[in-house]
Amino acid sequence: MVGMSASAVPPAAESPSERSAAGAAPVSGSGAGTPLHREHLLPGVGAWVIGIAIGAALGLVIVPLHLGAAIALSAVSIVIAIVLLISYSPVLEVSDSRFRLGRARIDVTELGEPQVLRGEDWALTIGQDFEPLAHHEVRGWTRSGIRVEVLDPEDPTTAWVASTRRPEDLALALRTAQQQARRAA
Repeated sequence: MVGMSASAVPPAAESPSERSAAGAAPVSGSGAGTPLHREHLLPGVGAWVIGIAIGAALGLVIVPLHLGAAIALSAVSIVIAIVLLISYSPVLEVSDSRFRLGRARIDVTELGEPQVLRGEDWALTIGQDFEPLAHHEVRGWTRSGIRVEVLDPEDPTTAWVASTRRPEDLALALRTAQQQARRAA
């Protein structure tokens, strides 16, 4: 587990476009609804190439019948493949003392300390040490993630396990949201 303190929050002078370009929203709790962390977990280059190749290949099937229709079918298939890749990519967001993982949401007050997992630790968590009762949002195109224990004794889910390309930023955002929620209570 990598420890991060609240002092690791980026300076306020950093523009939102600089953080968005890196895949996450700015870390600041200034306004309601402003995410502490937001990451759209899009696939890697290989998945995009495969999706476009499959879309183009669908058009090749009807080349003997009509070239114009084949080109049109290829274009439509490529657009559909791109839309599917984007729509099936989860969004991880920490905002308003809630953690959103895909379509699932949980209050950060019901979560324990986030654990940053990389390399072999991550591989064990999603492989040999797989927790059947945990909520998983795992994507094969990432090599890191986090695990956060669910503290609510009434909840049958033991933990949330999520793929992320920015595990330290997500863990920091969760800790910050937990501290803000404790102060507000």
